[in-house]
Amino acid sequence: MKEILYIEIRVAGGVSLFVQSVFQDKIIQGLKWSSEKRGLRIYEYSILPDRIVMIANNAWGSTTDTIESFKNFSSKAVLLILRNGATDLKSSWMISTFKDFGPKNRTDGLYIWEGELFSKALFKQADIDNTAIEIHQKAVKLGLVEKPENYLQCSANPGNPLAGWIVEATDRWS
Repeated sequence: MKEILYIEIRVAGGVSLFVQSVFQDKIIQGLKWSSEKRGLRIYEYSILPDRIVMIANNAWGSTTDTIESFKNFSSKAVLLILRNGATDLKSSWMISTFKDFGPKNRTDGLYIWEGELFSKALFKQADIDNTAIEIHQKAVKLGLVEKPENYLQCSANPGNPLAGWIVEATDRWS
């Protein structure tokens, strides 16, 4: 079995980008594409206002490469939405923040994500289970909902947008 990782992808400058459904939808599309075309297996996730946290690995290839590909796609998609004014937000301050807080070594323009990807390998089933609970509780700790199952952008919610794409369980014997 391939290594299972806890992954945290943070929006540059701590911008609360994912409070609007137009951005959430693009992120969901990108995660689905990454699952279908790049082999990303998502076990648990939560899309918070300023970050995405998940337990994941890849069916084939490198998980890190797949996440970097997702970050590139989603960055371009979000910036296109911001530049076209397809939100209720005034976007100039966001674009300025992404320029100031994004990775400095990018030659291809703006980037919505922090440069560093935080990931940690999870080796024991107990670590996977505890991390899943932490992911589910993040929206509660932020005061967004009272119960994890009430947060739509989280795998704890039965009606979450990735429900059909999530790998249901890990098999500790494989």
